[in-house]
Amino acid sequence: MKNTIIAILFLTVTGAVLLWSACKDNSKKPAVLSQNKTAYSTIQLPQDALSTCTIPQDTFNTWFLTGKATENGHVTPANSITFGHQNNCDFYQWSERMFLWVTSPNTGEYGSTGRVLESPVFYTVAPDTSGGMTLIKHLPGTILPVVPALKKNGPNRLPLFSDRKGHLFEVWFHKAGEKVLVKNSSGKIIELGPVGKDAKGIILLKDKQGVAIEKPQFVTKLTNPKNVIHAFATSNGNVFFDMNGNQVETELAQATQDALMAQNGSLVYYITFVNDMYAYFLAAVQAKYMSGYQFPTTLSGRDSIMAYAKQQGYSLPPDSNALAIELKTSWIIADSLSDASGFVTIDAIIPTYNTSSPSEWPVTGQQQVKLALVGMHVVGSVAGHPEMIWATFEHNSNTPNASYQYIDSNKIVQTVPADKGNWLFNSNTSLPADSFNNPHMTADSVNTLFAEAPYTTISASNTLRLFPFGAAFNLVPNQQDTSASASNTEVISINNNIMGMIPGNDIRKNYVFIGATWTNSGTAPNGNVYSSDPSKGSAIGTSLLANSTMETYLQGTAFSCFTCHNNNNSLAPGALSHIFDSINPVKNILKKMK
Repeated sequence: MKNTIIAILFLTVTGAVLLWSACKDNSKKPAVLSQNKTAYSTIQLPQDALSTCTIPQDTFNTWFLTGKATENGHVTPANSITFGHQNNCDFYQWSERMFLWVTSPNTGEYGSTGRVLESPVFYTVAPDTSGGMTLIKHLPGTILPVVPALKKNGPNRLPLFSDRKGHLFEVWFHKAGEKVLVKNSSGKIIELGPVGKDAKGIILLKDKQGVAIEKPQFVTKLTNPKNVIHAFATSNGNVFFDMNGNQVETELAQATQDALMAQNGSLVYYITFVNDMYAYFLAAVQAKYMSGYQFPTTLSGRDSIMAYAKQQGYSLPPDSNALAIELKTSWIIADSLSDASGFVTIDAIIPTYNTSSPSEWPVTGQQQVKLALVGMHVVGSVAGHPEMIWATFEHNSNTPNASYQYIDSNKIVQTVPADKGNWLFNSNTSLPADSFNNPHMTADSVNTLFAEAPYTTISASNTLRLFPFGAAFNLVPNQQDTSASASNTEVISINNNIMGMIPGNDIRKNYVFIGATWTNSGTAPNGNVYSSDPSKGSAIGTSLLANSTMETYLQGTAFSCFTCHNNNNSLAPGALSHIFDSINPVKNILKKMK
């Protein structure tokens, strides 16, 4: 297929889709504030790290289609059905192989140009005219979407906010006239009336007759209701209450629609992909051919998907043993870099903005550019783990690391100081600690960009990777490693091992494996992390995992991928993948794509 992804922005609140013509409009400006092209610092992994997670060269050779590791060679996907899941290193090896696969140059069944994630084996997840989501297959001439911000909703699919202390909340914005139930001090359930003030100006929750409710408690079926803030609009702005009806007097910063800008002035753009096995499984569940109680993890599950695909006349996937895969990717404008040859790139159509105002940029049109990959989540179901493995990778010039520890080849713990230098997402590493990871801008539902208080201009923030390999000082990250240094060493070790076996100047060597997380024995995630809750449903592996281009402002010792990707201790696909239940029926769409 042609190595061009044409991507557009979906702009309407009502769900209508604007498809701009593909004609290039030079009068519009792409979202690049400056052309400050420069060479950037890169992550320097300790080369003397103890080799606690490695694979032999002979085994690594089998990952390649030709049976031998070659520069820019095509890597085949890991077999998720026979996945060993005996120790952390098994998960890290799976992660590395899957990343190398999806970024491999296409060949054979995948096509002759581009990379696997651009091939017909993958679909782009995009909004459709109904307000839901749809799948777009990668065929020549297909228009694919990018967005300038990621929605990061919580387990109840409500927007996430954080307070100044870093505590994370979901916020339920109740609409005027919405039926809201509360329980009073005697246990009676009462419908809430309009939120108002008493004679002293204190905000009270009242019933429909205007009588104040004594010790009200919100009645909901939400996951972790103590972490949900209830918001009501008043003439003086929104007011917030906790689950017990106490007014919350705090400044909340939205974490769900923050936009990110590189120091060279390029906005960060996002694309979500799923593979054909994910798409066919979704179709089979929607058709009630499969139960869909969890993502496929077994040979019988794979065979059921393949049987459904064959029955429907779909193209049988070459990657069926990979099972269900979801990718979340982040990109910047390649032309904003002094040298983009060290990045995986695609061609895309991105929005242009009216940048005349420093604090508000409305979308004005579109422009074709080349995008450079800066981050990727690789998420996939494997044997024994229907909660999926959640792995992340970043370009080595993205973001400086905070200080961390590892174990050297002499089994001595070494402390690496925080990185210095000039980075793609940090231009001043000498700033005070509270100057990092502060959002400067947000996007609304039509992707207009706004400066975010207290900042008054749309601009780049300085990002710091707080937990370089998903583990924090003095906290035990998982059931296998007794320290953060031991956990970090495993991730450093597999990075050094894999990079050392990839020949030549393969650009995939420029991407660092940050880590991966999952739960013990494939238990349904409870949203907690191992260091604070060692029960089976808590995140293990590199349990404080974050990608600095996607979870930039959601880094903390209580946060993991499963902080958001959980719901009522369920393994249902829609409880784990935020897109699964949002994708409209795909059966007829897939039929048109065979």
